[in-house]
Order: sequence, then structure tokens, then C-alpha cells
Amino acid sequence: MARERRITAHFSDGRRYFENDLGREFDYTQSTGPYEYLLGALAGCFYLTLISFPHDGRWDSMDISVSGIKRDEIPTTLKHTTLAIKVHGADDEQEVLSLIEKAKAECSVYATISKVSEIDVQTEFD
Repeated sequence: MARERRITAHFSDGRRYFENDLGREFDYTQSTGPYEYLLGALAGCFYLTLISFPHDGRWDSMDISVSGIKRDEIPTTLKHTTLAIKVHGADDEQEVLSLIEKAKAECSVYATISKVSEIDVQTEFD
């Protein structure tokens, strides 16, 4: 069943923000504008997709740094996106790499962004 996601954005001279259906507010600022939220959505969707697959291995934590370069031409969509994944304390690196490949194939935000942007995924273990 399709799930509708909804936010409401508010813009005035003094404040720009959006809120979700629970009333949680997220400000648009110079350092957290629409593209920061888009890149954050990519990281969150990618991780939640990855952990949704059955797996036996464990890891202590995972950091996903996402960067994007916008086109100069209009529309100024992303032209190149990088996910730099750092996995801490993994007991099965091959399984994690397999999960990452599955997430690349099934993460909806990844699929959406990949329509306009080349995406590189880099993985590091420590």
C-alpha cells in the first residue's frame, strides 16, 4: 500500500521552515537549506533500507557522509553525488558490502536522485 508523506512549509520575512504531521519543525537556513535536507534524506533512506534486509553480521555504528555538486545549468539539479560510508566494528565486511549493493538497488531516494545525478558509493571499514 502506498504511503503518503506530507510536510507543510512556512515562509515569512522572519522565518522559513517546514513541519511534519506531528508538528516537528525543521528550519531552512543558510547552512541547512533544501539540498542539505535532500542529502540527509538520502543518507537516512539508504541506511534504513540497508538494515531492512535480513543479515547475521553486526557493526557498532555506521557514518554516511553525503556530498553533492549541483549543475550550473537550469534546472540546477545535482550532477554528482557521493556517499562515503564508514563502518565501525563490523564482524562481516563482505556481508556489509552485500547489504550496501542491495540498498543501492532498492533505496527509493537513491533511485530518485540517480535519475539526475551520477552517484558514487565509497565504503571504509575500521
